[in-house]
Amino acid sequence: MSSSAQFDPLERFAEIERLVAKVYFRFSHLFLPDPELRDFWWQMATEEEQHACILMACKAIVENYPDEPLDPDISREKADELKSRIQTYLNKGTPSITIEEAFKAALEIEGSEIDTIYGKLLLLGGPKTAKIMENIGVPASIQRQKLKAALKRFSRDSALLAAAEQL
Repeated sequence: MSSSAQFDPLERFAEIERLVAKVYFRFSHLFLPDPELRDFWWQMATEEEQHACILMACKAIVENYPDEPLDPDISREKADELKSRIQTYLNKGTPSITIEEAFKAALEIEGSEIDTIYGKLLLLGGPKTAKIMENIGVPASIQRQKLKAALKRFSRDSALLAAAEQL
């Protein structure tokens, strides 16, 4: 992998995972009166923090590897686009946000290409490293299942429930 100081995909996408965690931590704080909802968002946030830490662990592992070509989806432009999109959710995290708006944002985030790129970044250290790193954290597929279950529990919005089934 190239260690260009200009664009380090592992660092940039770890930053994006942390930004997603901030959105979910914000939701947790906004729904403090409901312990189950608060705890759901807190857990989602901590899992995103785990993903960021795993990417940084991968960075440490692959630093001594020869240059590996990056998938075209793992670009500065894609990182900037995802960061900008997630930042808008963070900026909207006001006390007036509804449960449905929070779930809609989470569905859009979890339905984006972040998880696909995360999986590709884990492969930079080879398949064994990817498997180890994948087993350390909560896989995206399990996170999506938790999101679907929580949405069914806390919302009756048929459009959101249908969107959740598309994840």
